[in-house]
Amino acid sequence: MRFVLAGLAAAALMTGPALAKERAAVKVECTETETGLVYDCMLHLSGRKSGKPVDGAKVAVKPDMPTMPGAHNIRASIATPAGTPGAYGFRMKLDMYGIWALKVTVTGPLRDIVVQKIEFRK
Repeated sequence: MRFVLAGLAAAALMTGPALAKERAAVKVECTETETGLVYDCMLHLSGRKSGKPVDGAKVAVKPDMPTMPGAHNIRASIATPAGTPGAYGFRMKLDMYGIWALKVTVTGPLRDIVVQKIEFRK
């Protein structure tokens, strides 16, 4: 019995990625507001294979600085639909200028985590 369960678990692990319908493609663009280090951002979410915009997703964006991992404790921003297919807007406040890794967690019609690096400067 143990071998059968182990075999089923192994089969499930091997077929899991093959069953995934679509991965997320993310493009983030940010503009600094009048308040320093506060950014209004637009996130464009689409299917990586299909290229089609993804609507109805729940999107959270958590910034971290790759050169100082864990040093900044910035809360995730929740991105909300911005009126055009696949577009989501959010506001983000950073601690300093530099290169930031934005960890984008997508749930809803598709589930994925995508990291995009962006340099923020004066």
